[in-house]
Amino acid sequence: MDDLNVWAKPPRPVLSGLNGRPRTSNVRYTWTGPIDPQLYGDGLKQLTRNTDRNLSRLEKEKKEILPSKQRHLGGPAQPPFVASSWHDSTVMFAPWGTLSTTSRKSSLADDASTVSSISGATNFCYLCSTLEEHQMHLMRTRIPKKVVVKKPRIVYRAPVPKVKPKIEEPKEILDWRYKVVVWTGDVPGATTDANVYISLKGDLNFLYKARLCRGNHTQKFCFCRGSRETFFIKSPRLGNLEILSIEHDGLEKRHSWYCEKVEITCMKTHRQWVFTCKNWLSLHHGDYSIRRDLLANQVERTSNEYELTVVTGTKRMAGTDANVFVTFHGTDGFSPKIKLTADGQRQVKNLFEKGSQDKFHLAFKDIGEIRTVRVEHDGKGLAAGWFLDRMILQNIKQPSIIYYFLLNGWLAKDVGDGHLWREIRAKKKLAKEITTGKPVSYQVTVRTGDVRYAGTDANVYIIIHGKKGKTKKLFMDDTRDNFERGQTEVFEVTALDTGEITRIQIGHDNSGPGAGWFCEDIKIKKFLNRENVVEFLKNLKKKKKPKKKHKKRLSDKLKERALADIPEDVTEDEESESEDDDKEGSYRNVFDREGKVVKVPVYEEYFFVCKNWLATDEADGLIERELEVKKQSTFFQDRDWQST
Repeated sequence: MDDLNVWAKPPRPVLSGLNGRPRTSNVRYTWTGPIDPQLYGDGLKQLTRNTDRNLSRLEKEKKEILPSKQRHLGGPAQPPFVASSWHDSTVMFAPWGTLSTTSRKSSLADDASTVSSISGATNFCYLCSTLEEHQMHLMRTRIPKKVVVKKPRIVYRAPVPKVKPKIEEPKEILDWRYKVVVWTGDVPGATTDANVYISLKGDLNFLYKARLCRGNHTQKFCFCRGSRETFFIKSPRLGNLEILSIEHDGLEKRHSWYCEKVEITCMKTHRQWVFTCKNWLSLHHGDYSIRRDLLANQVERTSNEYELTVVTGTKRMAGTDANVFVTFHGTDGFSPKIKLTADGQRQVKNLFEKGSQDKFHLAFKDIGEIRTVRVEHDGKGLAAGWFLDRMILQNIKQPSIIYYFLLNGWLAKDVGDGHLWREIRAKKKLAKEITTGKPVSYQVTVRTGDVRYAGTDANVYIIIHGKKGKTKKLFMDDTRDNFERGQTEVFEVTALDTGEITRIQIGHDNSGPGAGWFCEDIKIKKFLNRENVVEFLKNLKKKKKPKKKHKKRLSDKLKERALADIPEDVTEDEESESEDDDKEGSYRNVFDREGKVVKVPVYEEYFFVCKNWLATDEADGLIERELEVKKQSTFFQDRDWQST
């Protein structure tokens, strides 16, 4: 009976089922908790039965709880293991009671865990599930690990190689330009399409083998017989040229080339050199050489003498005692900076007085056609500000060559942007004021800018320039408060006919407080009178080419026209001009097929853009500006409507 009681199941405490539900008869307890074996099959049922038997056996066999210091980790040696039912292979789980008892005892121990002595044989850890796992755990913990002392690893570091630093040669700055003109001789067989190269040696530097070509360097260039070819090359500053080497890479007879001469001009200093060749560059002519070294012959440029007239304005405090300088810029260079003095003496106090006209004799090398002049002064002396009206430059040897430079502005520190210099464009002709002719009506629309202090109370005027001449000053004023900020105003003025308008001058007299004015743009309508209309129609007829009469014949062109449904009376000239004829003001729109006038011009409209200040304390300090035509158009009406 005792043996049977050993295997008898102990009474189980009444516990709640899964998820808090009442336990059913099928629930079994394992080390993981209650499990229903009906859910997992027969194998799990057998496992739960063994677990129940083990729980009952452990309840009877437990004797004492060892202190926490005698755990299998670092505890004293235990007596040898006594064979018992634990050695059975069917025993797999730790007893439930042992786990619960151990957990209660562990709270009283110094350390956090205790173990139970099973049958007085060996220690058993509640963390292990089976005896075999427990013994393997003991073996692993008791075997000391050998400390392997690693030998220090020797790291080889190669020494830094001693490499000489590369000395980069400074790149040459090619900021100079040279003009190269090559003449090919007018002899038979002088043409070549070989690649031509030149090398230049100066007293400051050297240019090596620059190819003479245009555009893409991969394209061929042909030097034709009797031709003159111009090239531009970039180079460092060479100074005074001494030797030119010219060569080509042609080896065949067709590459033979006869070079007449080479002319080189520096575009900065405008010095000129000529290299005379007059020889063959060929392996089949002359001395069988394709390279020539030529010596330079510098060309001295002729000097021109001019008479300069400087007109000082009549404004208050317009004169100056400062030193005045001028520099002229032309198509082929520029003159040196010239100081304007009287007969070479420093009699500055008698020059540039209010309303005076001072004349000076100037001489400098030919710079071609003069385009601009830079006038400046050093600002020395009392009241150094200077009001320059205009300058006139006339060639003494050729009096017909005259240049006009109009400014009508200040060169002063306290006016405008404070600059003491101005760049003035040259004019070859000045429009004369028209005194005879029939007057025409002009409608001037002026728009003042929408910027701060843009309005003015000064007297604003306009001068209209045309192909026939210019008008006098036409002041624009009426009963309104004119030229206020953001306003657009229309004025009707009457003046003599100037022909087709080319430009205008807009300005004011700088009177009143806050005279500065910001002008946005100007539009002028010129109403045409009878003479203008007749002149316009005559000029339009002259531009029209007469029709060519063709005989009617069955040619290929007529057949093509018939297939394309093109009328036979349309000529080739009319087809090419069809697009131009469709424009407003063209011959086809003004005249009909019989040559009668269908439309007549009514007025011409010109548009000018300013967008600048006319003020002494703003921008460049100018109170008068010259504006070019930005847009031009002509408006027409039917002749029948005009006659009614």
